[in-house]
Amino acid sequence: MKISGSGRLSEGKINDELRVSGSARIDGNFECNGFRSSGALRGSGDLTVHGDVRSSGSFRLNGSLYGDGNAKSSGSSSVEGAIVIKGVLGSSGSLRVGDKLEALAGIRSSGSARIQGDIFSQKRIDIEGSATIDGNIKGDDIFIGINLLRARRLIKQRFKVHGSIFATNYVNITGAYVVGDVRGRNVIIGRGTEILGAVYYIDSIDVHKQASLANEPIQIEVEKKQYKE
Repeated sequence: MKISGSGRLSEGKINDELRVSGSARIDGNFECNGFRSSGALRGSGDLTVHGDVRSSGSFRLNGSLYGDGNAKSSGSSSVEGAIVIKGVLGSSGSLRVGDKLEALAGIRSSGSARIQGDIFSQKRIDIEGSATIDGNIKGDDIFIGINLLRARRLIKQRFKVHGSIFATNYVNITGAYVVGDVRGRNVIIGRGTEILGAVYYIDSIDVHKQASLANEPIQIEVEKKQYKE
């Protein structure tokens, strides 16, 4: 189904891909087999996509977004509910999520992000650009602000995490303010990072001289799991 002008869809389901290059509004919950938008879309309910989600325009959803493929956004996206994706989520524009953000195959944010819930992935999480996360971040490998390593100086902390950071393997953080704890097998706390909680590591720890820790790092054994969840 293609909408190239101005269109309005009622609540329901189509066994086709929804393509929007103009202006479209969805009233209620909607389900489709793939979604692409280079225009402006507004939705008042949940959007369930069986396939990939691609948005390069303006995307506003009052409900939640569910997808069993990959999701890519290079425009302005705002979802008042949750985003739950089985594939990889990539955002290079402006992303606002009112609840949790979950993408099982990986997350990469290089634009501006505001997440009011938790972030979770079974794979790697890369957060660059700028971000404010109100919840916890949990993933396999977590990299925050590593693009700032090339900067001569940090003007301000561009990443704020009001929860904790839990990684199965690597954690690498630069230019971040973290209210909660940080945990990983190998942990790197880079320049301009401030952590108010505890830092737990299993194998290795590296703290930059221009980083600030409220507590001394604690080495733990993976079996004992001596860290706060």
